[in-house]
Order: sequence, then C-alpha cells, then structure tokens
Amino acid sequence: MRWRWMSAGWALALIAAALYLERSPPAHDSPLGRFLAAEPVHIVAHTLLYGSLAALLAWRWFPTDALDAPRAALRSRVLAAGISFLAVAGAQELVQSLSRQRLPCMEEYFDLSVDVGGASLGLIAWSLADRRRRYPVARALGVVLHPAILGPLGMYAVLRSALEDGSAALRWTSLGVLAALPVAAVWQVGLRRGWFGDRDLSVRSERPVFLLAALLSAAGLYASVLALDAPLAVRHVALAGAAATVLVSALTVAGLKVSGHVAVPVGVMVLLQATSFRGPWPFVLAALALSWARVGEGRHTTREVVSAWGVACASGVLTLWAG
Repeated sequence: MRWRWMSAGWALALIAAALYLERSPPAHDSPLGRFLAAEPVHIVAHTLLYGSLAALLAWRWFPTDALDAPRAALRSRVLAAGISFLAVAGAQELVQSLSRQRLPCMEEYFDLSVDVGGASLGLIAWSLADRRRRYPVARALGVVLHPAILGPLGMYAVLRSALEDGSAALRWTSLGVLAALPVAAVWQVGLRRGWFGDRDLSVRSERPVFLLAALLSAAGLYASVLALDAPLAVRHVALAGAAATVLVSALTVAGLKVSGHVAVPVGVMVLLQATSFRGPWPFVLAALALSWARVGEGRHTTREVVSAWGVACASGVLTLWAG
C-alpha cells in the first residue's frame, strides 16, 4: 500500500510541477530561470525524476511475493507498470505542449526518450535490492532496447539532426530498414531451423552466418547511398555501420563475441554528437543500461561489452574523421 501511494504521489507531483513551471515560469534573467533553462539541468532532471518514478512503479507492481507468480501474471504486471509510466510521462509532455498552445513535437518526443532512458537506470537501481530481480530486469531491457528498435530510431535521429528535414530523414531511414530485412530474415529462419540456439545468438560459433548476411546488407546499403548521391550524413551512417560490421566480424573470427545490443546505441551516440549537444543523451542512457543488462542476463562478459564500446566508437570516429 505504501508504494502505491508513493508512486501515485510522485506521478501527480511530476505533472503538477510541469503545469506550474509552464504557467508561472521564473524570470529568464533570474538565477533560478537561468538554472532551469540550462540544457544539462533539463536532461539530468528528466533522467533522475523518471528513473525514480520507474523504481517506485516497480516496487508498486512487483512486491517480493509477486516475483514468484506465474509468467502470465508477471506479464500482466509488466504491462500495467509500463502503461502507468507512459501515461504519466505522456501527460507531463502533453501539459507542456498544450500550455505552449501547440501539439506535441520533437521537443516532447526527445523528453520522452530521455524519460525511458532514465527509467532503464531506475529499474536497474531497483533490481539491485533483490538478486531475483536482476535477470528479469536485464532480460526486459534487452528486449525493449533491442537493436531492431534502437537501430532505426538512431538512424532517424542522426539524419533528422544533420539534415534538419524530418521527411528526408524518414525516407533514408526507410532505406536502411529495407537493407536490414535480409538480416532479419536470416535471423528468423535460423531460429526456426535450429541454426541459432536462442534469439540473441549467444553462442559465438553460431554467428558467422548471421554476420555474413549483415556484411552483405551493410555493403548493399553503402553502395545504394553512393549510387543515389545521398547527403553526407546518410553516407556517414552507412559507412559507420559497414565499418562496425567488419570490425565485429573480425573480432568474432578472432574469438570475441562483441555485444551488438551495446554497439548500436554507442555508434548512434558518436555520430549524433557531431550535430547535436543533447541528442546523444537518450542513447548514452540506453548504452549504459544495456552494458549492465547484457552482463546481468549472462549473454556477454564485461570484456565483450567493453569491446562493443570500442568497436562502435572507433567506427564512428573514423567515419567522421574520413569526412
């Protein structure tokens, strides 16, 4: 009961605070106004506030005795907790946009992405209080922050920031998704035919077939953007992806199972920082959360996660340096 009231009170406080700051903001030239207007303060505040909300909701929906419930019951609780979180975060952003007499736009979507990243860290903090929570949280983060989700979102974010044209960014991102479809097909067929032991390809020896498909798709995407005379930012994304795939393949042959889950948000972060100060933040949070989750779930070692950071940073930096 205590956690129920605490989570409800925290949710109402977040929405009320947003309404108050929109209706009665401090003077822009006042110390408080300058402090609140600083972008780092805004980002860190969203991270901490919504990380706290996620932890409170987890305590509310997953008391100790609920951890041993049947899987169907746990899924229902996960759904309820997720809907509760998104309802609160969405309500706060809706209050902000309507107070400014407009519909939600990129500002609100960015805030929501930071909120989700903060929630990931909040859930990790919650899981540390009970060892039984760690694997389920790590597994859930691996699913919610899967490369199939973060990859297209990251490509769109990079191109939206560089091109300053949402429609163009969406078109080029669609091309990237099309190029990745053969990889998804190999993954799906491999699972059905038993080529892969699990959906994360946890066994290193099972990865060469998948990586070969990824190499061919990456090469096809890069050739396509060159043939279409794509903008420089699009070529950067395609080249960085191809370079990372080559490095991951080489390390796999050498005996190291690099974490693709971690490499994707790190690569996006590196490319995005070239055109945006705040844009990389959601992907930084995702990369940190996944770095913990992949080890916590037992899918990777710390060394393999660190190698993912190195591969992604190297491919991104070399791409930007090459121009």
